[in-house]
Amino acid sequence: MIRVIDIIWVEDKIEYLPSVEDEINELEKEFKVKLSITEKNDSNEFSNIASNIPSELLFCVDYNLKNEGHGIDGDQVIQNIRSVNPNCKIVFYSAKLNQTELRELLANEDNFTYCVYRPNLMSKLRELLEEGII
Repeated sequence: MIRVIDIIWVEDKIEYLPSVEDEINELEKEFKVKLSITEKNDSNEFSNIASNIPSELLFCVDYNLKNEGHGIDGDQVIQNIRSVNPNCKIVFYSAKLNQTELRELLANEDNFTYCVYRPNLMSKLRELLEEGII
C-alpha cells in the first residue's frame, strides 16, 4: 500500500518544482510513497494562515519569498504556521543561506523544522523519509 504524504510547497520561483520532478519521482519509487504536492507561489497567503493545519502535513518553505519587496519571507511564513501548529513538520531551505544561517532565523525550541541549503534539499527529503520522520 502506498502512503500519501501531503506537502504544501511554498516557493516563489515557479520553475523550481519542475526542475526536481525526476528526483521527487525517484523518492516516491524508492520509499513507496506518493508525495501529494500543493504548490503555493504567493507568501501573502500565509500572512493570516488558518488554524486547521493537520499535524501530518509537511511544509517545504523557501526562505527568500519576497517578490521584489512584496510578500513575506519564509521565516515569517514558518512563524505564522507555528503560531497555530507547533508540531507539523517543515523543511526550510534557501539557495543563499546555509543550514546554520537558516536555523538562526527560527525559534530555538522549534524541533520540527529541518533547515537545509537548497542544493541539498532532495537529499534532506530522502534522509527524512529514511528516518521515518515524514
